[in-house]
Amino acid sequence: MNKVDIKKAVGKIQDELIKYGLMTPANGIDFPVGIMVEKMENDKGKMVPHIVAKWKETTVVPDGYDKMPTSKTGELNKWFDAGLFVNGITQRAEWIKADYSDCVAYLEDNPFAHPALFNK
Repeated sequence: MNKVDIKKAVGKIQDELIKYGLMTPANGIDFPVGIMVEKMENDKGKMVPHIVAKWKETTVVPDGYDKMPTSKTGELNKWFDAGLFVNGITQRAEWIKADYSDCVAYLEDNPFAHPALFNK
């Protein structure tokens, strides 16, 4: 992927995150999901651009529940699909934005439920 294609992919991801309230530029840098492009090693050992999205979500831990850092990474190559990448995040938008106590209650009622099925 060249720099223009990377910029378009990042723009598409940002637009979708904004649409779902996961990235709110008007609120400064404190929004639920952050994205960045980083050089990382791929499966062939080359340092190439990757898109990295980071957020916190409520997760089961050995002693109960905690709001843990979560990330999704994709290599920005000719097979990268920005829509598919961001859908993996937006499908759990309500979960990411939910209050910790609501997430804990949901997990206690549905211990094997997927965050994408959460609906407040």
